[in-house]
Amino acid sequence: AGAAHAPRPGDELSRLPFVKSWFRTRNAIVFYLSNGTLQINFFQDHTKVILCPLMSAVTYINEHREIRTYRLAALEQCGCSKQLFTRIKYAKSMIDRILAAKSNQNRLH
Repeated sequence: AGAAHAPRPGDELSRLPFVKSWFRTRNAIVFYLSNGTLQINFFQDHTKVILCPLMSAVTYINEHREIRTYRLAALEQCGCSKQLFTRIKYAKSMIDRILAAKSNQNRLH
């Protein structure tokens, strides 16, 4: 079904993302999605950070389940709470870990 229809530019953005990889650390569970999004669920306080490269934004869900989305450029200009900064810093270390694993995998092939 649909074999006669050629994909159009932007179709890849309309598809639901799927989990490409995930891993658990002492502090969180980390999901890397097919659209480049990184979601981190923290165990201790049940907060979540979702980094979306397509929107250049971060969504933070706090311990009260309040959801806030910030453009990365706005955070760079205006700053953010210590809680969000700590979690973004942790997310950066998880991105570094994913990139290192990908680099090592590419060397093996």
